[in-house]
Amino acid sequence: MKYLIVKGYLGFGDRLESLKMCVKYALEKNRAIYIDWRDSVWSHSDESFYKYFDLKMPSIDIDCLPPNLSVYPECWKSILKEPYKDEYTTLPDINIGSLTKDYEEDIVVYSCIGYRIIFPSSNFFTNIFRVIHPEIKQEVLKRVSTYDLKNKICIHLRGTDRLQNLSKLQRFRGVRLRMIEKGLFKGEGFIALTDDEDFARMWNANFKYPLLTKIFVSNSIGNHLVKKENLAVTKDTLNKDMLIDFFTMAFCKDILSSSKDSRFARESRRLHPWITDIFSN
Repeated sequence: MKYLIVKGYLGFGDRLESLKMCVKYALEKNRAIYIDWRDSVWSHSDESFYKYFDLKMPSIDIDCLPPNLSVYPECWKSILKEPYKDEYTTLPDINIGSLTKDYEEDIVVYSCIGYRIIFPSSNFFTNIFRVIHPEIKQEVLKRVSTYDLKNKICIHLRGTDRLQNLSKLQRFRGVRLRMIEKGLFKGEGFIALTDDEDFARMWNANFKYPLLTKIFVSNSIGNHLVKKENLAVTKDTLNKDMLIDFFTMAFCKDILSSSKDSRFARESRRLHPWITDIFSN
């Protein structure tokens, strides 16, 4: 048996893009997979990938790997079982997305930093990707029923690290114009999600449509990058809140985002056709 170890980093949209590519590679090359999301961006203690998700495909426990296996890139050999650290971003990453021939080594290591292929269709992935966290499943399905999400347009007000050259007010006005185009004054239904307190205040001051996000972390670098010591809640609580919002979006019939390059919104939209399967057992 050969193996693929996926080292997580960056935000959830980046992780999901990378995860799809890694799943496809592992399936095609007959490698058992282990998803290591114990890095500081995702976890501050024991919030691993497998606490929230399951993959219905050959998997491994990183602590149970046979000894003396060959590793590629070789620089990972001595740190294979360590959580991903900021200094590891300088390590060489690999292109597994377009490989026609597999690596010879027993273990291949890939992180979210490197090259990735984007898969507009998620069918191969959603056959095996499942949400297993009971609180996440319960809250999302409650929202589906309470807010009739299948008939709602989700407004994703992405603030923080993606503001670039436009102010929050400019982005908010842009979203409002797109809402008008979608039927704001014609009876269309909306719900909103955001990671930004300023956007939350703007939404509540301008609309009576529900804002569903519960936790806001005031920070210019993005909720997912906030260090443990600067959080008033646990990282697990923040992860659950973020994932509940992500899958809430995926249940909606359409998504309008304040940030066109938001992988978070794009990946949620790509999962929409199979979202019911993802929440099945």
